[in-house]
Amino acid sequence: MLKIILPSIMLLPLTWLSNNKNMWVNVTSYSFMISFLSVMILWQNDMNILNFSLLFSTDSLSSPLIILTTWLLPLMLLASQNHMKKESEQNKKIYVSMLVLLQILLIMTFSANELIMFYILFEATLIPTLIIITRWGNQTERLNAGLYFLFYTLIGSIPLLIALIYIQNHMGTLNFLLFPLTFSPLDQTWSNNILWLACMMAFLI
Repeated sequence: MLKIILPSIMLLPLTWLSNNKNMWVNVTSYSFMISFLSVMILWQNDMNILNFSLLFSTDSLSSPLIILTTWLLPLMLLASQNHMKKESEQNKKIYVSMLVLLQILLIMTFSANELIMFYILFEATLIPTLIIITRWGNQTERLNAGLYFLFYTLIGSIPLLIALIYIQNHMGTLNFLLFPLTFSPLDQTWSNNILWLACMMAFLI
C-alpha cells in the first residue's frame, strides 16, 4: 500500500510547489501515474491477502475499491478545471489539496484491517468532503447540504461505533486477521441481526 500512499502524499507538495500555469497538468498527469500503478494490486489470488502491516492490507474486495479511488482523482481534476477558472490560485490549490487528502484517507479506509481504524478513517473523510461541498458546491443551498450531510452521517455512524465497542468487548479484538484466533466468537442469536443493522446503518445512510 505504501507504493500508492507515498506517491499520493507527494501530490500535496507537488500541488503547492508547482507554478500556477502548470499546476493542473502536473497534478493530473502524476495522479494518472498513480492510477496505473494501483492496477498492480488487482492481480492476486482470491484466497490470499497482501499484508502491508498488522493494520493495513488488501484483498479481492478492497483492491477494486482502492483502484476506483485512485482513478477518480484524475477524473475529478479534469472535470473541475473549467469550474475553477474564476477562482484564485490559492483557492485552486486548496481545492486540489482537499481532493488529494480525500484520496489518501479513502485508500487507508479501504485497506484498514482494524475495524476501529476503519471507523476513524471513514469519519475523517467527512472533513475534506464537507469543505468541498460547502465551499465549491454548485448550488446555492450548499451550506444546508453540507450540514445535512454531516448531521446524517454522524448520527448514522453512532450505532456502528456502539456495535464495534460491543464486538471489541466480546471478542477481545477488532482486527480481521485475529478474528479466526479468538476463543469467544459471537453467538448465533437474534442480537446478531441488531449488530448487522447497526454496522450497515452508516453505509445505508
